[in-house]
Amino acid sequence: MDWVRWTDVEMVEGDDAARIATVTPLGGGDSIPRPYTAEENAGADALAAGESARLARETTRLAVRAIIHDLQAEKARAQEVIDSTTATAEDRKSARAARRIADAVIDLARFVKDLA
Repeated sequence: MDWVRWTDVEMVEGDDAARIATVTPLGGGDSIPRPYTAEENAGADALAAGESARLARETTRLAVRAIIHDLQAEKARAQEVIDSTTATAEDRKSARAARRIADAVIDLARFVKDLA
């Protein structure tokens, strides 16, 4: 059950997945299932939408984190070229440019992650 509501005379248990509420009289008696009311449906819809949005944000954060990780690895490779004694001046220039681009994309990815 996803939720329970008590009144003076009954206990109502709700199952958001099945959209069924089970009403149990407090004085004893059989539990009676019934379809959700419009209000209960709206509450379940709101919870489902909130959970979907949370999962989408988390998926975006994880994807951005992976992108940042990959870019940091590329920056390290560019730094190896810059530090290499066998690299040409043109190689070093290209590696510095690649490192600056990676830095800019990492900054952009972190900004996007914060928006998600």
